[in-house]
Amino acid sequence: MNNSQRSKRKKKSKGGDASRRDKKNKTGGMEKSLRKKKGKKNEQSERGKRKGKVSCTASRDTTGTGGTTGSGPDIGLLIDGEGCSKMERKAKAKEKEKEQWSGEETAKKMMASGVFDTATITNAFKEIKNDKPALVSCNLFKNNLPKIRAPDFPIPDEKLIKLTHAPENFICASKITVPDFNQSVVVTQIPDVSVTQNVEDFWRMIFQEKIHSIVIAVMPLECSVTLQQLFPILSSTFANQGKMFLNNKKVESAVGMTAYSLEILPDGCSNSHFTTLYHIHNWKQKRGLDNVGDLVSTIEKVLKANENAAFMSMYGTGRAGTMLALFTSMLQVCKGKEANLKEIVEQLRSERCGLVDNAEQFATVYRAMALWFKNKSQDEEIQKKVNEFAPCVQ
Repeated sequence: MNNSQRSKRKKKSKGGDASRRDKKNKTGGMEKSLRKKKGKKNEQSERGKRKGKVSCTASRDTTGTGGTTGSGPDIGLLIDGEGCSKMERKAKAKEKEKEQWSGEETAKKMMASGVFDTATITNAFKEIKNDKPALVSCNLFKNNLPKIRAPDFPIPDEKLIKLTHAPENFICASKITVPDFNQSVVVTQIPDVSVTQNVEDFWRMIFQEKIHSIVIAVMPLECSVTLQQLFPILSSTFANQGKMFLNNKKVESAVGMTAYSLEILPDGCSNSHFTTLYHIHNWKQKRGLDNVGDLVSTIEKVLKANENAAFMSMYGTGRAGTMLALFTSMLQVCKGKEANLKEIVEQLRSERCGLVDNAEQFATVYRAMALWFKNKSQDEEIQKKVNEFAPCVQ
């Protein structure tokens, strides 16, 4: 190969390399440009999605007059795209809970039998027995009448709760056997708060019996009694009732109910006990309850806890008995058994006479059961019959 040929090949090789480099640079530039365009497009798409979510939620919060019902903090949730998904998850969870309700078939059977009939309910209460035990079996009750708010309804000695540390200290509280419930159930009056020893003994009983849920129905200032006289009602505060230390860990409020998480510790004891006290505060004495929503949700919580429970009212018979009757009825349905309210109240009264004061309180149990069925069931026939029985139940 002569010099001229080598020179031409060298030039050709250089030209080819340069051509390939130019082509690669151009291709790399094109790819880079495409990546930038794609990145911008994705960014715009994400902004559009976020904007869509905001618009979606905002449209749900818009009233017919053109205003919005959302507040500042809610708008913050909407902007980060969490608003819609949270509502959707909540709705799905509610639907799933309905689907899994164990009482569905039992509720259908009860509806088919005509359980929600006003005339039948009224007549059933008139037929309920309320036999009182013989006074010879109620010596402790007779000997402590000054401490008892309902002296007309005696309690046999065997049913009364005795304090292990001081058996001579009388507590007007009795244990009730609830069918298909393996935990302890207590019905009790509110103690005489004018005597410190009575309040101390009450909390000693709660600690001794390991009560995890207390449901109390009492109006504010009823019989000059306030909750503050029983326990500290403010979160993160504490009080001493005699030798019982009470610490309020948390307070949660709803429309007709307030829940208090309490720590209980006797003097000289190192292991404290925790209980939740649910206060139903819109239920008048000797009356039924109109808005039963908070009552139903509270009894559901007690059932779910599946722990020792106490039901409490001023006299420990009327409202306390009504709540216990509702608890027993809901438990039966959850166990797949039809709840016969007449038989349930008769059985409870055989344990503690005087439970459920009147027909109005008896009807409250039916109203609460109707709302419970309405909330839990998806069956159209159940919804229809509940609306016919109590169209405004809530």
